[in-house]
Formats: sequence, structure tokens, C-alpha cells
Amino acid sequence: MPPELRRAYLLVLGPPALIAPLPLFWTHGASPLGIALYELALVLLFLRARAGRPVRLSDAVLNAIGLSYFFWLAVETAMLRPGLLRSVSHLLLFTAIAKLASLKRPGEARTALLVIFLLVLGSVSSSTHVASLIYCAVMAVLAFRTLSRLAVLADFEDGPPIRVLTAVPTAGLSAAALVGGVLLGGPLFFLLPRLHGPYALSPIRIEDTPSTAVTTDRVDLDSFGSAKLSDRVILRLSVDPPVALPHLLRLREAVFTRYHNGVWTRNAHASRRDRGSDGVQVVGGDTLPLENSTARLSVDQNLYGSGFLFLPYRATYVRVERGRPVLLPDGAVQVTSARVTVRYEVAVGKKDPRGAGESAIDPTQVPAEVRDYAAKLTAGLTSPVEIADRIVRHFQKGFVYTLDPPRGSGDPLIGFLLRSKAGHCEYFASAAAMMLASRGIRARLVTGSYGGEIGAFSDAIVVRGANLHAWVEADLDGTGFQVIDPTPPSGIPPATARVSWWKRLVTVGRSIEVFYDRRILGFDAGDQVQLTEAFRDSFGNAARSIQFWKGTGEGAVFPGGAKAVVVVLGLGALALIAFQLIGRRPVIPPATRAYLALRRSLAQRLGSVPPAVPPAEVARLFRVSVPASADDARAVVEAYCESAFGGRATDEGVARELKERVKRIRKLA
Repeated sequence: MPPELRRAYLLVLGPPALIAPLPLFWTHGASPLGIALYELALVLLFLRARAGRPVRLSDAVLNAIGLSYFFWLAVETAMLRPGLLRSVSHLLLFTAIAKLASLKRPGEARTALLVIFLLVLGSVSSSTHVASLIYCAVMAVLAFRTLSRLAVLADFEDGPPIRVLTAVPTAGLSAAALVGGVLLGGPLFFLLPRLHGPYALSPIRIEDTPSTAVTTDRVDLDSFGSAKLSDRVILRLSVDPPVALPHLLRLREAVFTRYHNGVWTRNAHASRRDRGSDGVQVVGGDTLPLENSTARLSVDQNLYGSGFLFLPYRATYVRVERGRPVLLPDGAVQVTSARVTVRYEVAVGKKDPRGAGESAIDPTQVPAEVRDYAAKLTAGLTSPVEIADRIVRHFQKGFVYTLDPPRGSGDPLIGFLLRSKAGHCEYFASAAAMMLASRGIRARLVTGSYGGEIGAFSDAIVVRGANLHAWVEADLDGTGFQVIDPTPPSGIPPATARVSWWKRLVTVGRSIEVFYDRRILGFDAGDQVQLTEAFRDSFGNAARSIQFWKGTGEGAVFPGGAKAVVVVLGLGALALIAFQLIGRRPVIPPATRAYLALRRSLAQRLGSVPPAVPPAEVARLFRVSVPASADDARAVVEAYCESAFGGRATDEGVARELKERVKRIRKLA
């Protein structure tokens, strides 16, 4: 391969090769050092090519480097065990650089293009963030440009002028190709067979997973504060009718009754059943019962593995779109789903807001220090309501709310009460629940969320990590577990919040992220069935509408004359659109028109001329088959190459000359 042609191939393949592995840095699909070395080597190759001195490694050097790398690959796989994705990514990075640094034939450039495609495939398949759409768009533009310029290079035996490469493809052609790809690829994405679940779940128990503050069977005092610092979207809900009452925005997730050294756990021996004691019921089917309901909530919740749904107090019916929901005795609903996002509906009734079930903290398990603290604080009080009120007012006076409480040795709850007197909502709720239990009042810790942000362009409410909250449920008067929130007002999230325009833009980005997680990454066979049913219903409604209009009596809605006017106007609009499209047909340059006529004449003589036959070969075939027209054919091909690839306009004199040459060629052919 001549140096100038190798230079052209490097300039064409360099940009996509540079961008291809970038997502692997964020997805940990390749080591940062490996990506950095790859990018540095690629930049060196690209700069040498731009300077007119392209790198070409000899076969001996390439073989030595390849053997050394395979030795390193064996050591890396056996000792470091980076995983399949990293091993394959590192191999592809090395192969791409090796191929680009040793181009000898055009076929090796196509091999390098295949390696770059595999790098893109690895980057896309390991990326789950919505920002990967930007990467896909950039790579689509680079891919079309690269393929177009490689097609041009196939017609050259030496390096072409730079202006030839930079002129291909045009902006209009690129836009048309990308739009066409989206229009074709979009329906195929939704129509091709899908898996039942797009995610693989490992067979582990919830108790064995790392402790978090959301959707788990255990929470600890140290993790809840970090969870509240997160801006991650927990769920998105819509209320019908669109009201944001405080009791609807206090969402109950899980109940905890066992405490040990800063860690709360659920009652592992609680039996599962179909109906809670307060009337909450999990229903199936396609519709949610709404009798005696005051509101309906539609929720999209981010769920990981087996977790708990966020439900409002006064919930009567729960319908999960897909998944395996189980209603527990304490009113919590646990769901196992292969989906990242779970959609469910909740009907809210008119009953008093009470927590379900009978589980409560065992008073004998309360630490002695907490029991003594509660006895001293509430000495002389016997009424549960007065005891609870004393505890709440005590926390609002002498304690400080903070998401970063000081950490000491021993039980963090005892340290909170006796020493630091600073903590977040879980500290306040945990201490209050334990103190109430020590006084013989049935109480328990509840985690969930409170409040949310009103959507940027809708009435939907977004619940984030900052809205996570903990409170107490206690039976103060024998009517059931009612809500007690001992957290100081500064630590309770607002019921609803409207954000600034900048925050609204961020919210829009979050909405796109939720849509991407739910409708792109999480699109599975169940979604296909639902989409098919929606289309079927839409077509059914359209068919019924057509039947209705066909069955309408003459003159009932549209008299005959009006119908004729509508038909004439419709045909006129179609004709106008057709004339506009015909008028916008692209003007074919004279040289291109002459070259196309030349190819048609050759096809009539030889039978067929494949589209891949280059212009120089067309001229040669005319010289062989019709020697008398060799000069005319060569002149037409040269004019076409100057116009199409050199950017030179064809003047009127040359256009008339080309027309005469084509006439002579047709006579001779």
C-alpha cells in the first residue's frame, strides 16, 4: 500500500477508533491505564498520518509485540482475573492499534474497521446510563462518514486529494441516512423478539446483600444519611385527582421491630398472606377497583431485586403491572421482579391512617441505657399520648438534626441519646420507638419517604433520595398504629417543592433517564405484548369510527355536497404536496448525467454492470468492447470524476460536448 493511501486510511479510521472505547472507562469494561495507552498510541498514529509520515510496523516487529501481548494476556487472565469483558476489551484495544499501525493492504483496513465495530459493540452493551444515547449518536455520524470515505478510497490506488475525502459525505446525505436509520431501527427495536426479562438476577438472599436504606430487609443508622444525600430518583407518582395532600405523600415502605447495635431488621418469622389486617389488598387483572376511593396513585418505582413498594396510608387496593407481589402482615408489599422499574397503581380510601399488623418492638430487647433515659424523661406520666408528646418535644429542643452525625464507639443509638445529641431522622425515630416500647407502648420503626418535587412540565411528583424519611408507628389509644414523627421540623422534607428553572432542566434530564431505564433498557416481552394490545385497541377504535361514519345517514352530519367538497379538498392537498415534491427533485450535474448514460449503454451491451464497478473500469470496458468509443468514454469518465470528486463545476460548453459524446457512444454501442 502506498504511503499516501495508508495515510488516507488512518485519517478516515482515526476518529471512530478514538471515540469507540470511551464508555468502557465509566462502565469499568477496561482498565483506565489500558484506555489511556490506547488513546496515546492512536493520537500518535493520527498525528504522524496528518504530518504525511504514517507509521508502518514490519511483520517481525508486529509478531514480536503480538507474542508479548499474548503472554501478558495469559498472566492477566490467570492471576489478575479481570473478568471476561475486560479481557476481551484489552485484546480488542491491542488489536486495533496493531492493525492501524501495520496497514499493508486495503483488506487490513476493513479488518481494523471490524475491530473498531467490536469495541463499539462492547461499549454500548456494557452501558446502561442514558448518556450512552449521546455516544450512539456520535458514533452513528462517525460510522456513516467512515463508511462513505472508505467507499471512495476503494476507487483509488494511491492517496486521493484531501478535498476528495472531506467532500464525502455531504451534510444532507448524512442527515437523510441517520433519519432513515432511526425510522427503520426504531420499529425494529420494538418489534423484534425480546427476552422475558432484560436483566439477570443472581440467586442471593436479601439478607446477604449490602445494607442500604431502600428496599431491603435491614437498615442501619450509618447508611441512611448517605442515602438521603443522594439525588437519585426513587419513584415518580401521579395522583388522580391531581392533589398533593400530605397524607398521600407520606409513603410507607417497610416496618422494623428488631434492633441490635445500630442495625434494624424485620421480623423474619412473619408469615406471608394475601390480605393485611387494615384491608390493604393486592389485586390482579388489568383494572384497579376504585369503589369508595378518594384518589388513585400511579407509581413508577426503581426497584432492585426483591424490595418493598412505597405505599400511602389509607391504601385499599394495590395492582402491580408485572412482578410477583406479596402482601405481608404489617401492610408492606414485597415484590420480586426482573425489571429495574416497577409500575403499580394504588387506590386510597377514606379510613383513618393506621399502620397494619400487630408486630412491635419487644420491650425486653430495649438497651438498659435507653430504658433508663426514657424512664427519667417521662417520669410521672402514664398516658401514652402524653408520653409520646413529651418525647417529641424533648427531641425538638435539645437535639440537632444533621446528615453527618458524629461516630463513636459502642451502640450509636446510645451515643445519640447520651453524648452527641445529633443525628438524622432515623436516629430520632429509632430513639423514640425504643423509648416508647420501654414504657410499655407498642411501637415500631417505619421507613419510607415524605414529600417530593412537582414535575417540570406536569403534575407528576418526583421522590428522590433526599425525600427518604423514617418515623414511628405507635398504638397510643387502642385504635391501631398511628404516625408519630419525632424528627425536628428542619429535618422533615417539605410536602411539595417547586424548583428553579435550572433544577427543572435537571429534572427533565432525570425524566429522560427514567424513560430510558423503563422503556429502552427495561423493554421486554411483556412490554411488547402491551404495545401490541395498545395498537390493536387503537385500530379497533379507528375501525369502529369508520363504521360509524359509513352508517351515518345521508345529511345527518355531512350532506352530500359537503362530502364532495371534503374529498376534493383532500385530493387537491395531495396534488399540491406531489407537485412540491416533484419540484424539489435534486438537479443532476451534466457530468453525472452523462456518466449514468454511459453506464446504461455499457449495461445494454454487456448484460449488466454492478454498482461496485468504478469509473476507471467503466472506461476500460468500453475500450475493450467498443474501441471506437474509447476516447469519448474516457472523456466522460474524466469529466465525471472532476465534477463528483474534485468539486469542479461543469460549464455550458463542456456540458454540450458531453451530450454530443453520449450520442456518439449510444450509436456505436
